[in-house]
Amino acid sequence: MVEEPLLRVRGLTKVHGRGCPECLSLTGPAFDTNACPRCHSIVACAEIDLDVYDGEVLGVVGESGSGKSTVLQCLFMDMYPTSGEAFLSTFAGGSRSIWKANMRELRSLRSQLMGMVYQNPRDGLDLMVTAGGNIVERLRAVDWRNVEQMRDKAGDYLRRTEVPLDRMDHLPAYFSGGMQQRVQIAKALANNPSLVLLDELTTGLDVSVQAGVLDLVRDIQRQYGLSAIIVSHDLSVIRLLADRTIVMKMGRIVEQGITDQVLEDPQQPYTQLLVSSAA
Repeated sequence: MVEEPLLRVRGLTKVHGRGCPECLSLTGPAFDTNACPRCHSIVACAEIDLDVYDGEVLGVVGESGSGKSTVLQCLFMDMYPTSGEAFLSTFAGGSRSIWKANMRELRSLRSQLMGMVYQNPRDGLDLMVTAGGNIVERLRAVDWRNVEQMRDKAGDYLRRTEVPLDRMDHLPAYFSGGMQQRVQIAKALANNPSLVLLDELTTGLDVSVQAGVLDLVRDIQRQYGLSAIIVSHDLSVIRLLADRTIVMKMGRIVEQGITDQVLEDPQQPYTQLLVSSAA
């Protein structure tokens, strides 16, 4: 029996601007631009197809402007695509695109079925609400109401991400960058989402702190069978965490496959350049 993917994305396209019939045909790696010469719209990503299977980590790598973060932002519905469909098996039995969700369903998708870890913790946390309070906020979104139970659960998620419980009632605004990311990961894991999206989670952190955060994510993935998409420009992050990898350039997928194969024996010149630059 063929395994069905947890997430199936087909034709994801995001165009910033009014768009025109030639946007997709005149942009991309072949033209070395994502700006349409006819209408000057920006094609952030185009015709993206991807699958994520249960317990799998999919890596998405590319240089700045490749469209990789746009893919995550569309999946978490921080923005909506211009076209395309995305089916999550835990939403409507996988029969309806998440981008067709109504407001009630959207709340469930963002608060329960998916979690997001942003590059900048300020985008994922309220820095003037306590570490525990940030997690309780996500629990309340899916109708948790018992204060003691919510506090216990918040403590459990902070413990999983190695945030000292004596910091639970402190404000993340005064935490280090690494500690803020740990709290953000704890918040994303609250309610046991089917899929976690991680966007450049180590960018801006000291090297020693990066290692700790990456080890944490790897350990959580192994312990809980986490399904995730991780976006990074850092090939060492992708190599450490991802089972399969997609390489993006100018809003298009230019190569994909098993991570070791893509990084050890890249077939496309752009991927070869990325790998050689990281060596």
